Amino acid sequence: MRKNNFLLLAVLLLGFSGISQAEEKKAVYDLTSGDAEKIESRLLGGIKHIAEYYKQRGDEFKAVVAISGDSYQYFVEDIANSPFKHDAALLAHQRKLAPLLKELAEDYGVRFDMCGGGMKARKIKPESLYSFVHTDKIKPVYMIDWQNKGYAYMPLH
Repeated sequence: MRKNNFLLLAVLLLGFSGISQAEEKKAVYDLTSGDAEKIESRLLGGIKHIAEYYKQRGDEFKAVVAISGDSYQYFVEDIANSPFKHDAALLAHQRKLAPLLKELAEDYGVRFDMCGGGMKARKIKPESLYSFVHTDKIKPVYMIDWQNKGYAYMPLH
């Protein structure tokens, strides 16, 4: 009986030690690139790959994408009511990128933060964006806040 109790205790302790070693990995991506292929492969594909890598190791991966520069256009859902309405190439990119962006937001919990100052300068209306895009701050504030919460800085220019 004592041997069984000891064995049960050992199994429980080993199980709890594995749980306690799981870590939270965090990154904030500084997205300024307007290159759709780079966004698709390095950002969207990259985040999924990294998330799966950490998941296999028992860790959790959290990602935030801070949007500015030439990347605004890829986060506009209602292109017809945006400054990009005459960009035929953007429509083609949107068909490809939109499901990938939604998958990251919904299935991987990625947060997308767009610089409110740049939106105003480009005359982008918040209601034209995907519902998962946040716009309440300027990019430097987002970057400072996320980095002060321990998110690693990942440039994507």
